[in-house]
Amino acid sequence: MRNKRFDFIHLPKEFHNQHQLCEFLLYQIEDFVINNKYNGLRLQKIQFDEEVKLLEGEHFLDYLLRTKNNDKHNEIITSHLLNSLIADICQFLQIALFSSLQQRLTVTFSLIRKPFVYDLLVILRLYLTDDFLEKFNNEDSFDTTELSQDDIKEIIKTSENLLLTKSIKASDVYDFIFNPSLPDSLVNMSNKALHPSTTRNKKNKTEIQNLNFVFSTKENIGTQWDYLYRRLPFLLLYLNEVLELIVFEHLNLDTEIYSERLSARADFLK
Repeated sequence: MRNKRFDFIHLPKEFHNQHQLCEFLLYQIEDFVINNKYNGLRLQKIQFDEEVKLLEGEHFLDYLLRTKNNDKHNEIITSHLLNSLIADICQFLQIALFSSLQQRLTVTFSLIRKPFVYDLLVILRLYLTDDFLEKFNNEDSFDTTELSQDDIKEIIKTSENLLLTKSIKASDVYDFIFNPSLPDSLVNMSNKALHPSTTRNKKNKTEIQNLNFVFSTKENIGTQWDYLYRRLPFLLLYLNEVLELIVFEHLNLDTEIYSERLSARADFLK
């Protein structure tokens, strides 16, 4: 395990194992952006049969479109999107986990919102929908994360069919992250962490004479930790498997590398 932790600062002992599991799963995600095995996400080579002649001020990606190399253009865009989104996810979750150790749960719940509520949807749409790149490349008003609840359910259900771990159910992923009718869905919990008052959703309404998370007692913080370490390992495992599926197919990587990741995960869980 990389950077094995010995100092848990303020985190109670009962959550140490789960915190280490979260860190390990995040290390595996981080590998996609720091390990040379996945350099294809950062470096692309193109061989042309004739000299490349750019027009004045023309970007190379525009050149690819002009010369009908659309597949190569989209391959480069996809690689850049994946690498950047994974890096973004890691930056938010690394600080979120460290904030948890520091007993700064408001910060933790605020930071885990973007990776799961937003970045995850972009990754799923990039891989599982046919029109994402077309809209991303051409529509200036295209919102990469704007989906109806039904569309979110559908795309998560599609991803479930591709996962290695069959105990990960689409209904749980949706409920844990997106379900607006559940007070403890991540979208509602992170809303409370970000906003002193939440009044629009009755399932997430701030109590009288209260400010969300601001007046948290020792008991409240214990409940928040318990919530975090019951849910986050599940969500990180789901994210790991989604990214493994997408990255390995996109880069056409050797299955031996995938087996190494699975073996490392199995060894850690022992």
